[in-house]
Order: sequence, then C-alpha cells, then structure tokens
Amino acid sequence: MSSLSPLTGFCNMLVRFFEELKTTFPEQREISAALETIQGAKRINPRLILDMFYENVTKHLKEAIAKEDVDYIVSYGRMKINQQYNEIMSAITIFDNHWAGLSDSNRSAIWKYLKVLVALSEKAQSDRI
Repeated sequence: MSSLSPLTGFCNMLVRFFEELKTTFPEQREISAALETIQGAKRINPRLILDMFYENVTKHLKEAIAKEDVDYIVSYGRMKINQQYNEIMSAITIFDNHWAGLSDSNRSAIWKYLKVLVALSEKAQSDRI
C-alpha cells in the first residue's frame, strides 16, 4: 500500500479545511469560490496551491499560527488583502470577520487545521528541492 505524497496530503487537507469553512460560514461566498478554485487547481496544478499557501501563509504566519496570535494574523490579513487578494486569504479573513463569535471548539479546529497545513506545506516544499 503506497502512502500519499506530501503534496497530495497537503492539497487534500486544504480542501477539507475549506469544506469545513464553507459548512461553518455558508453565507461567505468568498469561501465557496475559494473552495471551487482550490478543487480545480488540485486537479490541474496542485503545486500552484502549495506555492500560494507557502508564500502567503507559511512564510509569514508560521510563528503567529504556532502562538495562536489572532491579532497578528488579522493585521497581516488586512495588509495582504489590500495589496493582493487570492483565494487562500479568504480563510484568513475569518479571523477578522468571525473570530469573536466562534465557539472554542471551532477556534480549536481552525488552529489545528492551520498548524497541520503549515507543517504539510513545509514538508511538501522540502520534498520539492
């Protein structure tokens, strides 16, 4: 039985994360659109998804995610969205728009997803080199 490549594992986890976000925030059209884009890119060019996440999240938010620093993530998200919007950033906007109203279990689930995604993105990037 073969195991999944780090890239496949990362892409699968990112799709699951956005599926969960879509279920939790069905009114957020940006999340639905991002999920569709990510699912399409996963089929056509999964490396693109990895590169986008790595460049926009892992490189800049790894420490903030590890520390669960909501304020830093909100600040970074606002700055990035004002400069250049991309599908990955729609997930970061939940910290700005919805964090205060989320249950502890939803917050915990989001942190777990982000921490795993950062680790998987680093593994997939290192396997690339």
